[in-house]
Amino acid sequence: MFPAWHIAVTAIVTAVVTAAVTAATTAGWRGRSSLVLGDLVGVGVAAGLGVLLWRLGANVPTLNDDPIPGVSPADVLSAPLAYVAADVYVRLRGDNASDRLAVAPAVAALVALIVNIVTI
Repeated sequence: MFPAWHIAVTAIVTAVVTAAVTAATTAGWRGRSSLVLGDLVGVGVAAGLGVLLWRLGANVPTLNDDPIPGVSPADVLSAPLAYVAADVYVRLRGDNASDRLAVAPAVAALVALIVNIVTI
């Protein structure tokens, strides 16, 4: 079991890194003019909230035990939650944001998986 502050730090790191990596990948593919800071923050916050809610709800010994050394089911399942949260944000923003942020859900999932394995 992890303290709530540790889970919150993990969620914040996920949010910041997701926004940064999404900015880097989007800038590389589409050009900087297509980036909207609010969308990057939104994707980061969505991914971070997905991880926060999942880790708080899944903070039980069964999901935190590591059947693979260093990797728990809670770590692995944080990735789909971050993906869904970021995808919901992108879809709610509309077609223009969907085009600009097409990679954001995948980035959120990969970042969430790595951050959860490293920080928890």
